[in-house]
Amino acid sequence: MDEFLANMIQALEFVLRETSPEDMLKILAERVKHMFELSTMERDIDNFIAYFRVIISGKRSHMIPKFSRKLVQAFIERTDTGHGHAAADFRTERLYEYLHGEISDDTEITTEHLEEMHAEYETLRAPSFEKLMENIRIAMILKWVQGPLMQRFSHSLQDYIIVLGTVYGESKKSVMMNVDWPDICLSDKDMYILEAEYRLFEIAMMEALQAFRSVHAAISGSLNLDEQFRIVFTSLEQLAEMDAAGTLDSFDSFKDRIIVSSALIYLQDDYVKKDAKLRQLIQLFVSLYFKYRDKRQTAVNR
Repeated sequence: MDEFLANMIQALEFVLRETSPEDMLKILAERVKHMFELSTMERDIDNFIAYFRVIISGKRSHMIPKFSRKLVQAFIERTDTGHGHAAADFRTERLYEYLHGEISDDTEITTEHLEEMHAEYETLRAPSFEKLMENIRIAMILKWVQGPLMQRFSHSLQDYIIVLGTVYGESKKSVMMNVDWPDICLSDKDMYILEAEYRLFEIAMMEALQAFRSVHAAISGSLNLDEQFRIVFTSLEQLAEMDAAGTLDSFDSFKDRIIVSSALIYLQDDYVKKDAKLRQLIQLFVSLYFKYRDKRQTAVNR
């Protein structure tokens, strides 16, 4: 885990470099939608492979099904949970287009085809540092707009942010759901708030980034896990002190929330190899942070 601090520095630099107040919500909407659609397709691919493994290994294996759009549509209908025709048609098209790269129309589905599909599926869902940085960026933008700014936005934008936050959370858990994606329409007031307050988001991100840089420089080359992750523990302690002082909801806490939450996203990702000691540390950090994590908006006061 000697790369933890260096990778956190790179991830927060990415967030700052690739985010601006003008495109913040557009980025959030596009990335959450992409994550949702990818999560749905991965689940459909996984189920398709499992289903037809059983079918072609059964007693009636002499009646091997042939691949076609109609076959994919019938499969989606079998696994649909009442999300409507539009959602089912979209899932059918996405799954058919993906699988068609591994098998041609009117071709009998074989175990070899399914193994090739599975291998390609594993490549599709393989973790990467690029995906991890995007996840951190989504989480940091959500943390900002769901936290310090939320009650200042228009009611329509508050509702939209709640939808995005909910879909983001459910997609990470691979929950199947239907989403009616409305067009995002920012009022002049909403845009003004985003632009006027962005400097505060930027300052907090830069402070968190500088904290990681300082620790990285101070313990360069150290493989001691306690030294590597002391920055997370320190921020947790500072959140506890703010809680005791009644200032946990102030802007001053945002830098420490960034440090802890971005580190936890990084550490819990499949990209990161974990041994017993690291798992123990993650469990400790999650337990300590649970009390201080952001209160999710589930309703809007009118």
